[in-house]
Amino acid sequence: MQRFRLLLKHLFQSFVIVGLLFLSTSAFAQKNILHSNQLWIQSYHEARISPDLVLLLDGGFRWRDGFDEKLAYIVRAGLGYHVSPNLRVSAGFAHLGVYAGEKVVRYEYRPHQEFLLKDKLGKINISHRFRLEERFFRDVALDPVTTEFNFRFRYAVMLGIPLINLSSKDPDRKLVLNIGDEIFLNAGKETSHRIFDQNRLIVSPTLHWDKDLSVALTYNSQFASTPAVDTFLQSHIIWLQIRYNLEFSGTSKER
Repeated sequence: MQRFRLLLKHLFQSFVIVGLLFLSTSAFAQKNILHSNQLWIQSYHEARISPDLVLLLDGGFRWRDGFDEKLAYIVRAGLGYHVSPNLRVSAGFAHLGVYAGEKVVRYEYRPHQEFLLKDKLGKINISHRFRLEERFFRDVALDPVTTEFNFRFRYAVMLGIPLINLSSKDPDRKLVLNIGDEIFLNAGKETSHRIFDQNRLIVSPTLHWDKDLSVALTYNSQFASTPAVDTFLQSHIIWLQIRYNLEFSGTSKER
């Protein structure tokens, strides 16, 4: 019975992955597709403040066409609670600014709630993240008074495939290939035709220097809707991600 349940669980996970890739592939069939090249850099930090509580912080900047054109910045903070070693629930708040030229013309204020579930299939790590965002927009260029609002649902699945152990003395020093997909769906009265927001297909070679520090050079193939009904934006993104964990709880409990 236990093996049967395990088989069903991973069949479901495989079905979800295939379904997300199908949605992404179907979107590419649209006629009007714009293209963009972007560079992102982002730093993530987790600070464990008790055996079960963790403070989550991250911030980043994005450019278009190399470093020639500023695109956006993001800062985010949250608090997570480990229900079990494999399940974390969290809530937080993000602030974003979108540029036109050298000026920020659009602000976004974004509370969110999420579930993060981790599992293993042999040596492969599997994670599922479900996130709900409440998004408040203010366009200071067109209408600095009116605030727009919509919900956004995000689901991400990620596989972590170990490639090489880099140290015989430190088992945490290794190279891992992370592969995943994340789909974004909008909801709310102001969503209009843009129920599909975007899809990210991610390939991310990651160097784990130790249990607290990792650096990833990620390729993100991002396909997104635009305000125009039949127009989509395909972005090829190189994304440098730095992750660093801090320990303030005085315990080495596994997360």
